[in-house]
Amino acid sequence: MGLARLGRMPPVVPPTTTVLDAATLMTMHRVGAIAVLDERKPLGVFTERDLMTRVVAASRDPATTRVEEVMTRNVYSVPDNTSVAAAATVMRTNHFRHLPVVDENGEMVSMVALRYLLYALMDDLEAKVFDLEGFLMEDSRGG
Repeated sequence: MGLARLGRMPPVVPPTTTVLDAATLMTMHRVGAIAVLDERKPLGVFTERDLMTRVVAASRDPATTRVEEVMTRNVYSVPDNTSVAAAATVMRTNHFRHLPVVDENGEMVSMVALRYLLYALMDDLEAKVFDLEGFLMEDSRGG
C-alpha cells in the first residue's frame, strides 16, 4: 500500500474554472483544496488560503477570476511509494498542507493532507510504544 491510501482524489477543475465555481465545489465536497489539472497532471492546487489571500483580501471578483490566476503553482508532488515520514517532511519544510500523489506517469492519483500523514505517524509511534512496553514488561528467564 502506498501513500495514496492516506488521501483521496480531490475534486478536480480545469484552470479556466472560476473561483466561485471552485469554491462551490470545495464546499459541496467539504475539502480545503482542489486540484487544478491539465488532463491528469497537476498544474496547481487551489486552497482555502489561496481564496482568502489572493481573492478576498485582494478584492477580486470570484465570479470572474479564473482559478489559474490565483492557484498555488509549482506544486510539489510525490510518487505513491514515498514514505509517510518523507512526505510529511516535504510538507513541513515547504509550509503547505496538501500534497498531490502521482503515479509513474506523473498523473495524479490522490492528494494527502498533512493531518492524515500526522495521524499515520502517530499510529506508528503508538504501535512502537506498545511493542516496547510488551518487551520491557515481559518476564525474563528466571525472573
